[in-house]
Amino acid sequence: MLRTLLILAIPAAGLMANLVDPGGPRFRGGPLRLEAIPIAEHLRTAQAQSLARCRAAAEAGDAEAQTRLGLMYYCGDGVPMDWSEARTWLRKASEQGRADAQAKLGAMCFLGEGGPCSLAESLRWFRCAAEQGQTLAQTGLGIMYAFGLGVPQDLLRAYVWLRQGEAGGSAEAAWLCRELESCLAPAQIEEGKRLAAEAIRRR
Repeated sequence: MLRTLLILAIPAAGLMANLVDPGGPRFRGGPLRLEAIPIAEHLRTAQAQSLARCRAAAEAGDAEAQTRLGLMYYCGDGVPMDWSEARTWLRKASEQGRADAQAKLGAMCFLGEGGPCSLAESLRWFRCAAEQGQTLAQTGLGIMYAFGLGVPQDLLRAYVWLRQGEAGGSAEAAWLCRELESCLAPAQIEEGKRLAAEAIRRR
């Protein structure tokens, strides 16, 4: 019971934020001044042309380009950072079935980035991406079930999704799996491992 209370006390938003951006603030600067290099203008031109091609493809409905453009707006990479615009492009890609876009959009909806916080939307997109084997989404879905966020709390179902996230390399999923194992009966742990392995094999 004590372990269960510990699980419930962990701030889920912090876990989700770390999952979305485990490296924290990105390095932007240093002693090197790009404008001092003769090829700087060529690099800026090439970047602008690449952005124009990406935008044109995204506007034409290319889901990969929509995802790239959404992530560029999310990070402020070559464009001003704009989470609302990021959501717009990631949603377009998500509606075409792009798992990476669905996972990112699910996390943004969970955290309220670029728009209102919506657990229902987060659950929808995490589930779509998780069923395609997307690790971030599997971990996010596991977090939602572990804490009962937008869904009834279900530690076994959380464990099944987190085991899949752990298999995909998520450190957050691996840590939460160990915590959940202290709350689940041995038979439940074995059942969770079996269900997760079956889901991975089916994909």
